Amino acid sequence: MDKPFLTRNLWIYFIAFWMAVSVIQFALSYGVYGQELLTSLADSIISNVVFGLLGIGLWYMVRFSGKQINGFVKNLAYYLGSCVFTILIWQLGTYSILRVLFGNNDVFMNFLAVAMIVKVLTGVLIYFLLISVDFLILSFEEMQEQAEHETTLSAMLRDAELNMLRSQIKPHFLFNSLNSVSALTISNPQAAQDMIIKLSEFMRHSLTLGSDTVNTLDDELYHSGLYLDIEKVRFSDRMIIKKQIDKVCGNITLPAMILQPLLENAVKHGVNTMLTACTISLKAECNESYLTIAISNNFDPDAVPRKGTGTGLNNVKKRMAAIYGRNDLFTCNSSNEVFEVRLQIPVPQKIS
Repeated sequence: MDKPFLTRNLWIYFIAFWMAVSVIQFALSYGVYGQELLTSLADSIISNVVFGLLGIGLWYMVRFSGKQINGFVKNLAYYLGSCVFTILIWQLGTYSILRVLFGNNDVFMNFLAVAMIVKVLTGVLIYFLLISVDFLILSFEEMQEQAEHETTLSAMLRDAELNMLRSQIKPHFLFNSLNSVSALTISNPQAAQDMIIKLSEFMRHSLTLGSDTVNTLDDELYHSGLYLDIEKVRFSDRMIIKKQIDKVCGNITLPAMILQPLLENAVKHGVNTMLTACTISLKAECNESYLTIAISNNFDPDAVPRKGTGTGLNNVKKRMAAIYGRNDLFTCNSSNEVFEVRLQIPVPQKIS
């Protein structure tokens, strides 16, 4: 912890403390004990300036002992020894300066000798007060550093998890798309060629996203539209797409590539399991608090469930929880032969 002695505000408090002590000492010396104005003023200023300079040294001493000395007995001996040394240097330094300035004033010098015991006891009290304050400041700094370290570590872990989840999406989609192309090469070569072109455009657009965490709704819809075009080549009239998008929501940001796995799930467990047409509906609306996206598809309840790892929905759910710190923003609902996934994206800024 290579930090300065005190921050700007603490410097003000530090100086104000010694000024207050100087005023009290001057009041006692001049008003109670009847010493001369000049000698009382000099005594209070010099005495507290010397102790104040020693107080700065105590700060670094506390930092050193906090790192190097362990055990109650060792710490007690260390601080008692430091107290004796500090008070001794303080009294010798103050007395030497005052003797040079007022050595011919026998009344004042006798007063210093008589008041020395009171000054020593006061100095011990101030010493332990300074030590206690130094420990409080040191403990507060360590708490701040620990909190910053935990925040940094938490952010690193979150970023690592998000990168892992996002890295699973593209290979997962590519694997399914290549399987579709493979099936079409024999039954419909032209459709397979069209699908490869769409897939190339999709992957090219995906690469432009880089490692960005967020995307606008408009860009996300364009990217997802490429995916739907790819699947449309395969399923033709069996897949019907309906979109209902509130235009005011277009610039709202959301996690990049968050919609494509949801649409992929609708195709896999909806269109791919039905002999008749399957309708995939995509709705987006927003207010000042949330962007709400709903993706639904009808399905055949009597169809044999398709096997899968659940990568798409699980990734979306985990990403939403990791990014927004909430588990209630991703919901799934199945009723009346319709499966719906709903996302609620918090909107930090006011929609204009």
